[in-house]
Amino acid sequence: MMRNAVLAAMLSWLVVCGSAGASAALECPVKSVGTTAAQDQAIAAAIPAGDALDDVTGLNAAVASLRAKGIGNAILIDSLIASYCPAVARDAALSEAQKRARVSRFAGRIARVVYGLESADAVILDVPFRPDVMSQINAKAVAEKVSPQDWVANAIGRVLK
Repeated sequence: MMRNAVLAAMLSWLVVCGSAGASAALECPVKSVGTTAAQDQAIAAAIPAGDALDDVTGLNAAVASLRAKGIGNAILIDSLIASYCPAVARDAALSEAQKRARVSRFAGRIARVVYGLESADAVILDVPFRPDVMSQINAKAVAEKVSPQDWVANAIGRVLK
């Protein structure tokens, strides 16, 4: 169920972020469907200042605050992305492709934050790997018959013991 909701949220943002050509301007949605004006204001105010993408603690606090106001997960995800997107679209230092990539990364992160807060059993880190490192991770995961994600988590666990 949670996986389907996350996939649905990501799919909607892949359409927005990935369907345009590399030079087409990033188009942000006006607002999330199903929110009131007061909820829209609370959501916009909840996004951490600066680069929200790198402020997981701020995003966790924003999600907890908005949940306390009765905003559901799907609306949280859509609305936070819709509120984040215009700041990225206005960033003249980024190319259109970089803007779409940043909004797409934020969409993935906020979906994980929203659904990760429902269970304190795990914390999800969004860590980029160079292609050559990822190839090594994939090879080791195949050898151990586990997913690359599980292999990385197990490797970190072994190092920390």
